[in-house]
Amino acid sequence: MKKPHVLLNTRIQKNDSVKMKYNYGFGDDKKDKEENEKPDDYVRIGQNLQRSYTKFNADRAQRTARRSVYLEVPLHVDFIRINFFGQFAVHDYFGRWYQEFGLEAVEVTNFGTSVLFAVTDNNIDKFNAFLTAVDSVIRNGQDHQGRKYPKLIHYIQDFELLTSEDIIKTDVTADVFILKIADLMVHNRELETLIQSLEDYLNTQGIAYIKNKEIGIIEIYNTEAFNLEDIIDNFDIFLQVTSGRATIIRPNAFNAPDRDYGFEIAAVDNLPLVGVIDSGVDDRTPLAPLIVLDEDLNLTTTSVREDNVDRGRGHGTAVAALVALGGEAVSREYRGILAPHCRLLPIKIIDSDNAAISISRTLELLTIAKQKYPQIKIFTLTINFHQSKKFNEHYSSYAYALDKFSFENDCLIFISTGNNSDAIFRTNEAYDTAYFAEEEANLCSPAESLNNVTVGACSDSLGVGGHIGIANGPEYPTIYSRTGHYQHELLKGRAKVNKTLFKPDLVMAGGDYCYERGWLTDIGEGSMLLLSADPTESFYRLFGTSFATPLAANVAVQIQKHYPNVSASSIKALMLNHCSDKTIDDLIRDKQMLVGHGCLHTERAIYSDSDMINFIVEDTIDNGDLKVIPLNFPKYLVTDDLKKRNRILGVTATISYQFLPIRESQLGYCPVLIAFGFFKNHEGAGIVIKEKDNKSKLKSGPLWSQNSRFKQKPNPFSNTQKLSFVVNVDELLDERGIFKIGVHCFTHPQLRPGEDTAYQKDNRFSIAIAIEETLKKPTGKLYDEMLAINEIENILSADQDLEAEA
Repeated sequence: MKKPHVLLNTRIQKNDSVKMKYNYGFGDDKKDKEENEKPDDYVRIGQNLQRSYTKFNADRAQRTARRSVYLEVPLHVDFIRINFFGQFAVHDYFGRWYQEFGLEAVEVTNFGTSVLFAVTDNNIDKFNAFLTAVDSVIRNGQDHQGRKYPKLIHYIQDFELLTSEDIIKTDVTADVFILKIADLMVHNRELETLIQSLEDYLNTQGIAYIKNKEIGIIEIYNTEAFNLEDIIDNFDIFLQVTSGRATIIRPNAFNAPDRDYGFEIAAVDNLPLVGVIDSGVDDRTPLAPLIVLDEDLNLTTTSVREDNVDRGRGHGTAVAALVALGGEAVSREYRGILAPHCRLLPIKIIDSDNAAISISRTLELLTIAKQKYPQIKIFTLTINFHQSKKFNEHYSSYAYALDKFSFENDCLIFISTGNNSDAIFRTNEAYDTAYFAEEEANLCSPAESLNNVTVGACSDSLGVGGHIGIANGPEYPTIYSRTGHYQHELLKGRAKVNKTLFKPDLVMAGGDYCYERGWLTDIGEGSMLLLSADPTESFYRLFGTSFATPLAANVAVQIQKHYPNVSASSIKALMLNHCSDKTIDDLIRDKQMLVGHGCLHTERAIYSDSDMINFIVEDTIDNGDLKVIPLNFPKYLVTDDLKKRNRILGVTATISYQFLPIRESQLGYCPVLIAFGFFKNHEGAGIVIKEKDNKSKLKSGPLWSQNSRFKQKPNPFSNTQKLSFVVNVDELLDERGIFKIGVHCFTHPQLRPGEDTAYQKDNRFSIAIAIEETLKKPTGKLYDEMLAINEIENILSADQDLEAEA
């Protein structure tokens, strides 16, 4: 029988907090430092720097020659990218590099081993000292004369000037250019002067643009008066130029109509509202009663009630149907009376197949939507930038903007990985997961977003009958789905690898290619039945991550409907806690980069039952603290004859939290670590004692869901982590039926000075904990017994009655 999840009342059920310290040491800083340093091989170092020095001087001379005297730019900045042998200790060396060489660290990439520095005209003398030191290293490598220079140079593998060619990462014919602004902390006044000079120039030329300082971008609309190379050659404030070109999956042009609309929407009160960021939602379909029309949420010249892409078949309409009606509508082939799970708020950002996206204007619509409809918590976004991400590439401005929005508004945006329509032609028209190792198979921005939920597609089409797609099974990732862009083998040193940091977060049914009459097709029974915006067509068949994504959002909105007051992080934690990849048993290499946490068990994410209870923890924690939360287990587990003593319970727990990202640090993009673990029945003071002295660890395996014990070479942090273990009778006896959940918090040790200020107090987090009997014949007692001995709060909506619903 369906039963509601429960909120653990940690205001009452808690132990005293203590200051956290790792009870197995905080990293061997001396050894770590030695690994960062390279032997004094002066010849090799000199040869490396000789190549860099020669090219740098040539590039610098060329950049100076390309500057226009007619633009009268008030000052200039050189950006120098330095690649280090190991991680650059930003926190320790930010000030020293500036004092010594006039170099201000402005962007940290390649997970801490590459740093982009800025030097202004005012610090040219100090920078010349840097070049002199490099020259001394080169000469020492040639003649071994032992010239003196700052030893900081020894950490440099190579360096280069950031040229216009490095900055411009798109074709110059784009409709919208997105220019990423450097974040200068020390030279902020000089930055403002350059931005004002640029704005004066753009206004004089009549060039349309949007400046968004919060995201750190300027978007410029292409006109005859606009010359991209002139801007980048002369205004030294930009780190990257990309295109706003978007991509959506388009159905086969020869797909035949399926049949008339044959369903109705049931009348249901008090439905949540979901924002569909797409091409509009057509109100000539049966979805009309669910649509909230608001033309303020429109970037196009056509109405939000029209969905005109792909010759009128639409895209947003199919997405909206899936988020409102869920997978059941597809399985029932949209017949009869269908109960909706939400109302629909169209947020229209495109109205053509080859549109461009403005990050600033899209974010403005999201802000308006949240202001006008404060109850909205769930959004879908299935339109990605066209270009896939490079291996280990930094977070995009788009992902940053959405992460910031979700953190500030307690929202979840369900984002597709993007579709790789070329994949099938690169695999001899067969299913071959080896293709996912290619860089072009990587996800498209903003799917790398961490505060939101990234969704890939598995082969399931939700049709009746067996699996039809070309993948090895319905749970396997489809060949068109995209993979996470982290490539750990390319990183320098193992310390930067974080196995809890991956994308996508999960996979949902998206349909697949199949063979019909010996031919491969994308519109056969392996694809998904979708609602068309064209009433003369009604339905069509296709597949894509665009359709997997709203199915995930549908589960989220069902959770919101039942438990309206839980946070966005709790919804995410519940969903990921009930994902599994166990049936995908022959994808060993980088499986999580293909399927994330796996396929979602929908009902378990929404409901508990007599033999499985879901606890939710929602709390805050300060930097440096360890919180301890007791979890009580009922006596019947040790007193009743359960027919076995080992593995009587399974426990799975997932932590999720949202954060305000650090824009210019790939290593510290997630600036705060909140990790958890399960411990014996010890107080906080006992947990932080060295493990060999107190043995607080409950199980074999990692002590914490994620650690940050290395200060010299820290990992990037993940804001989602998961643990699973089994419980034996003897463990319950030994701990008197009480386990302790430990939660600790640290800010990233490699942030620039002052960047950790916002993360010292009240960092919010959620934990979803599923506890289930694993007996051959379950007792039916677990849920009620756990409820009776733990402090819980009711989180059902006021009109909810799950037993009546069941």
